[in-house]
Amino acid sequence: MASTNIMAEPSASMILPGTFSDYATSVQSAALVTTRLAATTLPPDMEFHRSIHMSFAAELDSLSTRVLRLTNKLVRLAGSVDSSAVGCGTLDGEEDVLDGFKSLIVDPVDRLFERTDMCLDDYLGTNNTSKRPSAPRGRLDPALQHASHLPKPQLLFNTKVDNRNESPYIPARTLEHKWCARVPLGYIFHDQDESGSMDEEEKQKLSAHPYYYELTHPTFPTHLFHPTPNTNRPTSLAGTDVSKHIYVSTPSALLSMATKLKTAKEIAVDLEHHSYRTYRGFLCLMQISTREEDFIIDLLVPSVRDSIGNALGEIFADPDIVKVFHGAESDIVWLQQDFNIFVVGLFDTYHASRALDFQQHGLANLLEAFCDFIPDKRYQLADWRIRPLPEEMLTYARSDTHFLLYIYDRLRLSLIERAQTNIAPEASFSTAISAIIKGTVSDKPAHVLLNDVLARSTRTALRLYDREAYDAEFGVGTGGWDTLARKWNKGALANSASETNGVRGGVIGEVYRAVHRWREDIAKEEDESTRYVLPNHQLFIVAERSPSNAAQLLGLFSRASVPPVLRRRAGELAEVIKSTSLIGAVAAITNVEEVEPAASTEVVVEETAKSKLWGSVKVSSSVVQRTSSSSLFGPRTAVADEGSSYSASRSSLFGAALPSRMTPQSSVPIISTSRNKLSDLVTRIHRTLVIAPNQPQIIQVGSQIVSQSSVSLGSASTQPAIPFSSMAPAEAPDGILGQVEIPFIPTDQRQPRLAPVSDDTIVVVGQARQKKRKRIKTTVLDKPQTGDQDDMGEDEAFDYTTVPNLLDDLPPAPEELDMRKKKKQKAKGTGVIEYGNFRAPPRDMREVKSGNKTHTFR
Repeated sequence: MASTNIMAEPSASMILPGTFSDYATSVQSAALVTTRLAATTLPPDMEFHRSIHMSFAAELDSLSTRVLRLTNKLVRLAGSVDSSAVGCGTLDGEEDVLDGFKSLIVDPVDRLFERTDMCLDDYLGTNNTSKRPSAPRGRLDPALQHASHLPKPQLLFNTKVDNRNESPYIPARTLEHKWCARVPLGYIFHDQDESGSMDEEEKQKLSAHPYYYELTHPTFPTHLFHPTPNTNRPTSLAGTDVSKHIYVSTPSALLSMATKLKTAKEIAVDLEHHSYRTYRGFLCLMQISTREEDFIIDLLVPSVRDSIGNALGEIFADPDIVKVFHGAESDIVWLQQDFNIFVVGLFDTYHASRALDFQQHGLANLLEAFCDFIPDKRYQLADWRIRPLPEEMLTYARSDTHFLLYIYDRLRLSLIERAQTNIAPEASFSTAISAIIKGTVSDKPAHVLLNDVLARSTRTALRLYDREAYDAEFGVGTGGWDTLARKWNKGALANSASETNGVRGGVIGEVYRAVHRWREDIAKEEDESTRYVLPNHQLFIVAERSPSNAAQLLGLFSRASVPPVLRRRAGELAEVIKSTSLIGAVAAITNVEEVEPAASTEVVVEETAKSKLWGSVKVSSSVVQRTSSSSLFGPRTAVADEGSSYSASRSSLFGAALPSRMTPQSSVPIISTSRNKLSDLVTRIHRTLVIAPNQPQIIQVGSQIVSQSSVSLGSASTQPAIPFSSMAPAEAPDGILGQVEIPFIPTDQRQPRLAPVSDDTIVVVGQARQKKRKRIKTTVLDKPQTGDQDDMGEDEAFDYTTVPNLLDDLPPAPEELDMRKKKKQKAKGTGVIEYGNFRAPPRDMREVKSGNKTHTFR
């Protein structure tokens, strides 16, 4: 009986579920003590003591044999788990340990540890590796990503957003009540020892942020520094044990939720924002979770949206309720922008993951590491204006806060444990971050890292919403044209681009800035995002191509890729591009031409008073001076005073004024330039356009009548130089400006005029003798005479009837036919070549010798 009772009683060495934790702790302590003794107490000269003490050598050999036997047993055990490691080898001595330590010891022990963890998870029921779903792949349904058919919900909001308002955001003017205030609203309070050391940024925060003093002098609740070791994991979001949520869409449900939140010690918060079909963006959904419930608040309901500030303002400002966010940089700003809600008592799990040196810091990675939950990241870019919300979007929205309080507990435990295990933790809180928090914090060494996370979270809560004004001159800011050009590596369009003819970036740079400004103004007017009005890549295409009309503008894109706003307002953008291109071209001409210092030729700019984009513009007469005449457009008329266009009755470049129906209506500045420079430019243009001789023209200079003979292309005139200003271009009979047309003369009416050839004998050695040609010295038409001759008589008039026409099909001349016959006769000759005036060589020297002849033998 005694033996039976002894057998029935459990042995002290048996491992039971109740004693496993104590057994694991004892094993770890024994291994730690053994390792510490082996590293610190064993003498370094082991071989010396071994040779002196025989008993010590025997005990050392037996211990080494035991360690090798246990090690080989572990290696065989690891090989039984992993079939690929069977038969890798055994350890027979010290050399085997040194040579195969990595492959025979480290790798098998790692496999054993992994196998142990898996077995423990199976035993405890927490191993869901085989049941864990894989991350969903593929693209999200376009109907869920951009629901273009939805009407704009912001049109139903009671508080309309003024996109034109770019004044600074001052919360003290818009905040109705300051909850949980330690300093009244509108008052500035600071410590006496910090007033002299504050910089301008600190002073600005003092005057702008209503909770600056409460955030820099916080009173953290004590339960924040004492996390519960045994925290229960929340229920699953899928399967039979799925938890329920409360959908808040009425003001009464919102007040009921706020009553429950006031009794909680910590809450998890997340927001869903929309920014594609609006200029400044707005919140669509708010998720709040406690230890027991999940709340989904519909922020698109106007009545709920108007009640958010009064219902939740006190909860978010209460420092005794910890607000747990993940990556709250944008959430803090969105709450201020839409509801004037400020967060006090923030704990950001992102900063906690950074303090623990995690490899990845996203919320999806924390959910997978701590909760074995893989969220569908595709819904991160979904259109949260969709109502009713699909089940998949609701599950994704709940997952952001459903597990966040559990992750918050695990992160606090890890922060405290790491601070305790480190011998000398880095006290970064006492250096840079201590300047922010001056209130009550824990002074225990175990809370050093936790204090650092709280300080960094407080810095995030100090962020303030700021309306960024559009900078059209320098293009700075998140939405500026210079920032966009640098981001897309368009250095030629950036602010630092080199100037071409006085214009930064050339005409393309000017067009790019004008199109960027047009997109910004249209987005504000229609409450659309700039990406919806004109995407960035299409913006650069339009700027580089610079289309001049709406058809060319729409032709730059395919039929399906034209933005809807651009399709409706293509004419406006084309007009902006056209006017900007003309302004850039005129500015380039202005910078190239030199301006005379005389008062009559001052640079005069007259701007258009009408614009479809920027409205009417009035120019002060004290800034802009006007002149009565222009070298380019001639004298000024009364039409210029009535409207915004500049017209002239006569021009040195275009001659007589165009009819009234052809008067150009332009909105670009008209600039008068130097007379001499313009005359040279017109002369060069005319010389380039002349392709045939002109008929003589009679030009009257003063009281003299001078005959100007025709000038062929590339030849100089023999007449004296006549000032260009005194010339008047010839006019055609029908009144159209240009050169007088030369009539076509038929071939049968033309008189042949062949110039005789002067006597010039050319001897060519080695060719047949040719007949001598005689040349008669004639005077080349329009060629200036050389020598000191004073006779400047009139040149002979050019006879156009003698000029051969390329369109004529003339038969070959008789001389040309005789030359062809002679060439054929010479080709049929004897082969004897005469060498000019020299005699032919002897016969025996021009015939082939008999010794060099070849014979064919039959």
